[in-house]
Amino acid sequence: MTSRKPDLARLLIDSAIALFAERTYEGTQMPAVAQLAGVGVGSIYRYFPSKEALGNAAFQHAKRELLDQLAEALAEGGPAGSTREEFGRFWRGFTRYAGEHPAAFVFLEHQQHDTFLAPESQALAAEIDALAADFIARGQQAGEIRDGDAGQLVALAVGAFTGLVKLHRTDGLAGLSAEALGRAEEAVWDLLHHTAGA
Repeated sequence: MTSRKPDLARLLIDSAIALFAERTYEGTQMPAVAQLAGVGVGSIYRYFPSKEALGNAAFQHAKRELLDQLAEALAEGGPAGSTREEFGRFWRGFTRYAGEHPAAFVFLEHQQHDTFLAPESQALAAEIDALAADFIARGQQAGEIRDGDAGQLVALAVGAFTGLVKLHRTDGLAGLSAEALGRAEEAVWDLLHHTAGA
């Protein structure tokens, strides 16, 4: 019996993420999550005592997967030789995550979460923000990223990537050629890159 617990909890989280991406967190009711998961509503409350608890579990699961994907991409090939190379690794991490987990990416990046996030979820979100802000700060110190507020620059870059995902919501990023993804990467890098005389 206990061996089924993680499986059902994960099924409920996956079902919630799919519905949150489609209908938003606010627009999703618990019976709909239960129906998609193929269980009774009471089964949800055995694992998650409230909609907020389920929302936080879904958010934390999705954010941890994104963090893992970014860590894996950033570690590829050893230490990055330049800020541009490190940006390329960030790009690949985000691209892979959005391609492999499109609903989770939509849930994380296209919606407001401030109505239900617990402190643990906020801390996890801050971890990714700090990772990106540190990259910007180091790039600015190296003279490779334009001056400006790190949080604002991160928001511009992530916003551009999020817009790309939204544009290709129907076919997904997998439908883009490597050349098209490369051009998009270069365009987003241009948002950040410090050019001589700028």
